[in-house]
Amino acid sequence: REVGSCFGSPSGKYESILGEKETGGFAILGLEQTANSVALDQYNFPTKTVLVLGREKEGIPVEIIHMLDTCIEIPQLGVVRSLNVHVSGAIALWEYTRQQRLH
Repeated sequence: REVGSCFGSPSGKYESILGEKETGGFAILGLEQTANSVALDQYNFPTKTVLVLGREKEGIPVEIIHMLDTCIEIPQLGVVRSLNVHVSGAIALWEYTRQQRLH
């Protein structure tokens, strides 16, 4: 299994890194609420997954959204439909790990 990260990189560098991962057979997923997002509890993570997290408030930049295979979101109840990015990332990684342990 491969786990890695790149923080605070310019957008162009993200595009290059994501392109390399896609060529390597990774699914490129974004944790973002969009019109076509799949609920986290309904998504089956591939073993080879890259999870893209956006910035607080702004989310994932549009030029990166277009590179994603799928957007996933954390289902929530109530008026506020937002969690801090570090909390969202931890929840998504927990779900990824839970699914991988079942295989």
